[in-house]
Amino acid sequence: MKKITLLLMLLICGLSFAQEFEIGPMFNYERTSFNIPDDSFIIIGEYGGEGSRTTGYESNFSFGVFSQFFLEERIAIAGELFYTKTTSTEFKDIEFTSINFIPYTSLSLIRNGELYLNLGAGIAYMTKTPHFENEELNEKTKNFDFPIKLGLNYRFPKLLIIDVGIHSPFSRIVEDELLRTAYYIGVKIPLNQILNK
Repeated sequence: MKKITLLLMLLICGLSFAQEFEIGPMFNYERTSFNIPDDSFIIIGEYGGEGSRTTGYESNFSFGVFSQFFLEERIAIAGELFYTKTTSTEFKDIEFTSINFIPYTSLSLIRNGELYLNLGAGIAYMTKTPHFENEELNEKTKNFDFPIKLGLNYRFPKLLIIDVGIHSPFSRIVEDELLRTAYYIGVKIPLNQILNK
């Protein structure tokens, strides 16, 4: 067991100083809202479904850590572990906070450039959920959410990464009622690369 632990520690230390590996803190400024069903009906092609509307955007922040490993010059696998809060203008008393883990792929869009497309999906655990007066809504509130990440980032190698995009989940956090959405702009600092200059 001690040999395996030592081997893992050596591997992690080796990766942290490798040129292809980045790890460090991340901070996002977010505009968050909830989507709720409304009376509209949307038709796409031959199919239709219930429409929805947003409940107004509020400013929030998220923070955590990120890492990414470049498989080759233009492709990386990455992940984010961060804490975030979701609120909206219309529902002042409704607040969800969560710890999110989102693995994703990062693909270079410009040959020999630093603009990357990010696409992935993960899981969010609710650390705080609102208490509704309607007991049925409390029973429909879920402890887990499954966010999708779609974004663009621009890398300033060995300095910082500017990130913009959206986090939108697969399913509603309150069954049939609420879906969380966040548009974000953020900064990632590849701390191991900065220290290794």
